[in-house]
Amino acid sequence: MSRPDLDPRTQKLAEDAERLQRDTRLDAWRTPGRRRGLVLAGLAALAGVSALAWFDRSVALLVAIAVAVGLYVLLRRVVRGMADLPDAFVDERVRAMRNERYRTAYQLLSAVVMLLLLAGYLATDASRLTWQPEARHLHAAFWMVLGLSLALPSMLVAWGEREL
Repeated sequence: MSRPDLDPRTQKLAEDAERLQRDTRLDAWRTPGRRRGLVLAGLAALAGVSALAWFDRSVALLVAIAVAVGLYVLLRRVVRGMADLPDAFVDERVRAMRNERYRTAYQLLSAVVMLLLLAGYLATDASRLTWQPEARHLHAAFWMVLGLSLALPSMLVAWGEREL
């Protein structure tokens, strides 16, 4: 896909987008059941990362982060990068679907952040609770929000689309 009217960076993006759309190597992972299993595995990995950060298990945390990143990369390849491709490289149907998934992802992520803020607010009131948040607890919340903010749009595409 060589178009002389595109600058080199946009030309590279166009080539990458076209290659992702034609990639058939991961077709075995593109069945609805396997995609949903991959989403559940990604959520479990994020929960594991947060739990290990919560309990301050540094070495196991590094392994869990590596697993979560690997699942995230696999998920993005399975959904053909649809959640992240620029508008110029997708058709109107994909654009509309992606916008709906981003809206849902934003709502879910906002709810998670608000719950974490509410829990932190209540936990800092020492007169009601004997537990005080520590740095490791904030670390756990950070990893959960970071992971969800990166992966949630692709997870929603993988979960909700019949065909990719």
